[in-house]
Amino acid sequence: MSRFTSNNQPAPEKKKRGKSERTKILEAMQRTGHTESGFYDLLVERAHNPEDNFSYGELLKRLSPIQKAVMPHYPFELNSSLDHHQQAQQVVDAISKGDIPADVGTMIIGSITNMLKIKEVTDFEDRLKAIEEAQDDQS
Repeated sequence: MSRFTSNNQPAPEKKKRGKSERTKILEAMQRTGHTESGFYDLLVERAHNPEDNFSYGELLKRLSPIQKAVMPHYPFELNSSLDHHQQAQQVVDAISKGDIPADVGTMIIGSITNMLKIKEVTDFEDRLKAIEEAQDDQS
């Protein structure tokens, strides 16, 4: 009986990565006799045209990008000694008291759920490995 081990795995399918959009655009520009720096020169020139709002906006986004939104910090202690369902209840209680917003509480409960899924898969892998080792010992 053939077992899946680190040395006995299906061969991964080799997929070639295609050219990036940037590479395709640069190649097209080169074919038509244009350069990347020439493109930026044109963009700046067009941005100064009061009738061209698109180019101005694009240039502005590059010069002064909008800051990425970051969730504020909410002090909240999760009792790690509790069972996971009790931790989730602790989060729900904090939401109902207004200690943390509902979206933050949902994110915390989602994190607890994901942690449990990771633990479940890890435990399953450990049990499967133990069964395979026990079969090898009997063979």
